[in-house]
Amino acid sequence: MISMFASLNNLYQAESELRRLSRNYIGLYERLKHVVSLTRQLQIPYKYLGEVLVKGEAATPPPFIRDSVLELYLGEVQQLKEDEDIDQLLRMLNESEQISYSQVFLLVLGAKPEFIQVNTIIK
Repeated sequence: MISMFASLNNLYQAESELRRLSRNYIGLYERLKHVVSLTRQLQIPYKYLGEVLVKGEAATPPPFIRDSVLELYLGEVQQLKEDEDIDQLLRMLNESEQISYSQVFLLVLGAKPEFIQVNTIIK
């Protein structure tokens, strides 16, 4: 039970960090919300978005996505990566090792930490 509590604390910490980003780096946060929403709409795994942001070219493209759609998507992600404050987001993602990219991006979409912590089907 302690690990579940620690996990919930990590989610609350990430949620707090995202609120800080939304207040202090408004443009960055709006671009992030746009890209995360696009990721969801295109049914691209959140893990892929995180890997593209952190690892860049080393990210493995998801199967079954048309090259033309992936190219369009990566163009939107590139705009986020070119934001002058992208280092703030990358720092947050790197420091949030205890939670998955999926969990971080669900927080961006407005999910509550309690929902994310108990949901075992998050990809």
